[in-house]
Amino acid sequence: MESTRENLAENRAVDLFVAYRFLRILTTPWEDQEAFSHGIIDKDGKLLRKHNTLRTEAEKASFTLLHRLIFNLKRLLHKIPGVRTKLGTYATALFLLKQHFAGQVEDEHTIERTFRNWLVDNGYTTEEELDEAVDNDQLTKGRYKLHGESVVVYNTQPVDRILGQNIYQAVHQDSSGEVYVTREHLR
Repeated sequence: MESTRENLAENRAVDLFVAYRFLRILTTPWEDQEAFSHGIIDKDGKLLRKHNTLRTEAEKASFTLLHRLIFNLKRLLHKIPGVRTKLGTYATALFLLKQHFAGQVEDEHTIERTFRNWLVDNGYTTEEELDEAVDNDQLTKGRYKLHGESVVVYNTQPVDRILGQNIYQAVHQDSSGEVYVTREHLR
């Protein structure tokens, strides 16, 4: 029984470490990635050299399987309006954290406060930048433009709030698919 508890504790520690690495790589700008400094990716995360062409240990360490997975995810996320920005990347990481740890904390705001403090303490952003992103205005029903595409907002109640920004559900006019937007991205 004691060895089972130790294994569970070790598994949680490994999970926490992997989650930390995942979020750190996801939130680090392309130009600050080691793979960028070795010429493996460009400023937009586009692959310049394949994995089998890497020779030195430093190159291989900067472009592991975990890096490739996260880089591919990051490139996909950057195709979503609003995620390409620095704040959008942080909000995405926070959303992933909230989804994973939601049932493990009593106060749902603990995760956001902790993540916000971590961003500021580690120099990724400032309190002023985060406060600038806060938008408390209510969104009204109607048709809006989202990067040239037409979307319709039916429900004016936010479905979530991330880093002080209300997240609203909308419907993409052409595809009838659900999209999630912030007020600042709508015209």
